[in-house]
Amino acid sequence: MEATLTLNYPAPIAAGHEIEVTEFADTRPEKKRSRWYPAWDQPFRHPVILDVTTGIRYMNHMHVHRGDNGGNCFAPNDYPLEPRTDLPVRRVYRARVKACALVMVEGLDQQHTKLVVDVLGPAGPGGPGASGAGGPRGEPEDRRPH
Repeated sequence: MEATLTLNYPAPIAAGHEIEVTEFADTRPEKKRSRWYPAWDQPFRHPVILDVTTGIRYMNHMHVHRGDNGGNCFAPNDYPLEPRTDLPVRRVYRARVKACALVMVEGLDQQHTKLVVDVLGPAGPGGPGASGAGGPRGEPEDRRPH
């Protein structure tokens, strides 16, 4: 099954590479889950991508640092190599990249990524992705802005 992932960070992954996608749960109260509170700055809006082929993990600062804007852009930040352990994982699955595009957003001085992938299935038998959560048939949610 084909899926599209839109990320608010650069993830230049070559076509043909296998990736592991970690989606996080939306823990906001139900009344905050509306178009009026899109929460674009929350970890559940953007998955973490592990390029299984190269071993490189792609994340946003919100996945590794709680609060603020993620650090000082003029000095190196000692970020961890994996996401925060306090983020509730919703689902983990494997996919193969079919296409990748990076777009520079001048007003924000950063790159965004669009990945088109073929979903291969849960990330391991009985693993975190085996729960079947997700869209109507367990597929990735479409997280593109409305």
